[in-house]
Amino acid sequence: MKITNNFLTDSTKVCVLLAALAIQACATNPVTGRSDFVMMSEQQEVNLGKSYHQQILKEYSIYEAPGLQAYVDRIGQDLATNSHRPQLDWTFTLLDSPEVNAFATPGGYVYITRGIMAYMQDEADLAGVIGHEIGHVTARHGVRQQAQSTLAGIGTAAVAVATGSGELANLTSQLSTAMVRGYGRTYELQSDGLGAEYLAHTGYDPQNMIDVVRVLKNQELFELELAREEGREPRVYHGVFSTHPDNDTRLREVVAAAEQFKSTTVTRPDDGDFLLLADGMAYGPSESQGIVQGNALYHKAMDFTVNLPEGWTLHNLPDRIVGVSGNETQIIQILPANLEGKSGQAFLAEQFTDFSGGEVLNLSGAQGYTGLASVDAGSGQRLASRVAVVNRAPAPSFQMAGYGENQVPNNAVLYIARSIRSLNAEEQKLATGKKIVVISARRGDTFAKLAQESVIDKYAEQKLRLLNNMYPDGEPAVGQLIKTVTQ
Repeated sequence: MKITNNFLTDSTKVCVLLAALAIQACATNPVTGRSDFVMMSEQQEVNLGKSYHQQILKEYSIYEAPGLQAYVDRIGQDLATNSHRPQLDWTFTLLDSPEVNAFATPGGYVYITRGIMAYMQDEADLAGVIGHEIGHVTARHGVRQQAQSTLAGIGTAAVAVATGSGELANLTSQLSTAMVRGYGRTYELQSDGLGAEYLAHTGYDPQNMIDVVRVLKNQELFELELAREEGREPRVYHGVFSTHPDNDTRLREVVAAAEQFKSTTVTRPDDGDFLLLADGMAYGPSESQGIVQGNALYHKAMDFTVNLPEGWTLHNLPDRIVGVSGNETQIIQILPANLEGKSGQAFLAEQFTDFSGGEVLNLSGAQGYTGLASVDAGSGQRLASRVAVVNRAPAPSFQMAGYGENQVPNNAVLYIARSIRSLNAEEQKLATGKKIVVISARRGDTFAKLAQESVIDKYAEQKLRLLNNMYPDGEPAVGQLIKTVTQ
């Protein structure tokens, strides 16, 4: 293989350019006061956060509970005001997701799922999680991660320019993964310390940071065991590490350092608002978005069910349903369709200028039409696709398109189109969501007894203990407010 002068020239240009950027890209860290290597200004960081925010709201729905949204925002704004970057236009969003998660994007955007809120016991627990995520933003962990990824990609960039391949590492994707899954022990510990400091400044006890990590560690231990049994990825929070907080010396040290910021005049007593607002909060899959069970989706408000073929994975997004084949080489997207009185043939011909090979679909209780077309796969590339429409007027109708890496998933599209129908009586129950209800424990109440009355189908006793921070063997006291789950 011959190395040409052109390769040396182009790769040198890349390295010189990135080296020049590195010289100009040192900024003072708002937390430490020391210089950090970053690749963007604060305004660029804010703009990146805005861009991520739009993407996140395409993948998650906002939880429609104004009281809870306002509560999360109030706690977040109070903590942010006492942080190292109060000047940012902070945004706090409660997401309608059963995932046990919280994360932040650069520029002041913090997200809490109702799934993680279910395990909180009071306002201080919630403040601990929010404070931890604020710490990621104030210490600029996101933009520092991006800068480190850029440096790691210098060699890749040089080769890409020299060869003209253009296959650079996707730095945005790397940053997204870090934000959701965590930044590693060093950054996470720093966020714990910063979160504890912001708790202290705001009138909470900084030790609440350890309390909430303990709650989430118990949830993680049970979830890891459950995920192994069910052969799936565990749903755990990135702010929890392998060591239990009771034995985590480093965590205790960074939290203890925040004691110096405690106020002797300002306190945040638990006035019961948290449990009051948690009463009625959705638990598990959301009824308003439709409930996924295996390969099927049951949607009560829109009165329909849809099934994917065996081996396919169903992703229920706010604006569409996405099916992915087992080998991840084929994809089908299903969206609502407004036919406005048009026939299925006319609708598809209008949607796809190269529509061809149309034929009627025989469906139960609906009219269907299908054919072939091409869809935009991005970067100007168009892929052959099987398209179809299911006209259920006056009930909601659907359009779908399927395409693949090697072949068009014709059979899968037709299978899905024929599966769409109204819910029967049994499916109406499957489409009904579960919710958290706060009760006062009665004499003789145990979690074993409450589990028998619960609609939680598996491991109800353990899950109720986790929801009430009494895992693995605690029991409620008479008159104590506890969370249960009903339908």
